[in-house]
Formats: sequence, structure tokens, C-alpha cells
Amino acid sequence: MANPFDDPSNPFQDPSIASALNDKRQDNFELDHKVEDDLVQDTNYHQVNVDQDPFQSSSSQPSTSVYTAQQSDDIQQREETLRRKEQELADRERALQEQQRRGRRGGANNFPPCFPLMYLDINNEIPNEHQWTVWWLYREWLLFEITLVLNFIACLIVLFSHPPSVTSAPTNMGVALTEMFTHTLASFFLWYRPVYNAFMKEVSLYYFFFFVFNGFHIAYTFYMAVGIPNTGGAGLILLVTLFTDNYIAAGVFTLLASICWIVMGVLAVYLYIRTYNHYKAAGHTLSEAKKDAMVHIGKSDAARGVAMSAAKQSFR
Repeated sequence: MANPFDDPSNPFQDPSIASALNDKRQDNFELDHKVEDDLVQDTNYHQVNVDQDPFQSSSSQPSTSVYTAQQSDDIQQREETLRRKEQELADRERALQEQQRRGRRGGANNFPPCFPLMYLDINNEIPNEHQWTVWWLYREWLLFEITLVLNFIACLIVLFSHPPSVTSAPTNMGVALTEMFTHTLASFFLWYRPVYNAFMKEVSLYYFFFFVFNGFHIAYTFYMAVGIPNTGGAGLILLVTLFTDNYIAAGVFTLLASICWIVMGVLAVYLYIRTYNHYKAAGHTLSEAKKDAMVHIGKSDAARGVAMSAAKQSFR
């Protein structure tokens, strides 16, 4: 019995058309299976290396290592620069502390020890690189005082010995006594104190005072070592005379005084040259000393008073 719902006009009911459609479905099914097999074979051939980043090419690895080495070098250079700057800052801080330490006064006077009138402290006021020189300048000054005392004692013994060939014994003793007091103060304030301030403050004027008056001091030292009569010097001439006349005691003290004069003169020359070399190396000049003198004169109350008086008289 025929299906009443069959549509005789439906073209898909035609046997030839239905056979063609079935062939087409079979071809599509075979094509899909072939594509799947190709994908499986391609995946099995190209295996992925787990240890290697798939997004990173093999050619980029050397460049990465070079970049890392350069970065490490840059970091080391920066660390060295930082260390250098830290060292410079530490040196500046130590220099500042040293300057502040030298700038602080001790408060209480400590020189001379028997009757303190002023404050002197080489270890605190003088820079470390100049303390050796200042200490030896101080020893030179002390040796000068010892020589003056020993020179006076020698002249006093000669006076009491009454050698017939020495007629200038009273004069020598009087001059030696005077020099023992006057030259002690003069040497301290004219050349030791100025050179102390020069090394402490690095002022050209103080160096100028030292060079002038210490130069006279050196000349005076060798002059006294000669022992010219009536000059108060127990030197070589007096020494020869005393030993010739067999005045041994007076001759021994005169010999000690002569040795002190000569040794002190040689030491003074050496320290003079050493101080002058530092003066030139530090760049000090005579014109700078003149400017320092003008500045000190301008700060003086007496100089300002004289200038005011002269100005008032000029306006009258």
C-alpha cells in the first residue's frame, strides 16, 4: 500500500539522486579520516623539547649571555665608584674632624710649664705631616736656651780662673748674662712662635718672620761659636787660649759650649731649609705675605686709631 504522505513531486525520492548523495557522504568521510591521520603523523615527527623555551630562538642565547656579562661589569664599576666616593667622604670627614680638633683651644695655658702664659700643643694644633718639623724646631729652641746657660757658666768659670792671656773675661761674663735673658725671649717671640703659627695656620706672613729672624739666629750662632773676645761667646778662640794656658776646667766648659753652638747651628740650617722647601711647595709668596701684613694692620686697633686721626686732620 502506498504511503499517502509521499510526495510524488519530491526530487530526493528519485533513486538516482539518493545514490549520488550517498556517494558524496562517503567521500567526505574518507577525506576527514585522511586529514586526521596527517595531523597525527606531523605531531609525531615534530617533537617539542621541554628543556628549551619554544618562544625563544636558539640564536638569542649567546646574545643573552653577553648582555648578562656586560650588566655584571656595569654593576662592579658602580660598586667601585660607590666605594671610592665613600672613601673620599670618610677622608673629608676625618680631615674636618682633625681641623676642628686643632681649632679647639685647650682652654688652660700650659707654656712655659713653670709659669703658664699661653697655650701650645703641637699634637693638637699642628697637622700630622708637619708635627715632626715643629717638634725639632722646638728642640732647636730648647737647645739654644741650654747653650746660652752653658755659655754663661763657661764665661763665669773663665772669670774666676783669671787666665793671664784672657783680658776680656769680665766683659764676656756680663754680655753672656745679658744674652741669656734677652735672647731667650727674643728667639721665642721672633722666630719660634711665628713658625709655630705658620705651620698651624699656613699664613705667609708668619713664614716671612721666621725666615728673617731665624736667619739672624743662624748667623749669631756661628758668630758665637767662633768665640771672639768681648762678645760673650765661649767659642773656639777662647777654647784654644784656655787649653794653651792649661786651664782645663774652664777649657772643658768652653769646649761643651762650643760644641753646642756648632751643633745648634747645623740643626738650625737643616730646619731652615726644610721649612723653606715646605714654604715653596705650599705656594706661599712674598706678595702674599705683604697682603697678610696689610690685613693684620687693618685689624689692629692702634692702626685704625692712627688712620682715624690722620683722616680727621686731613679734613681740617
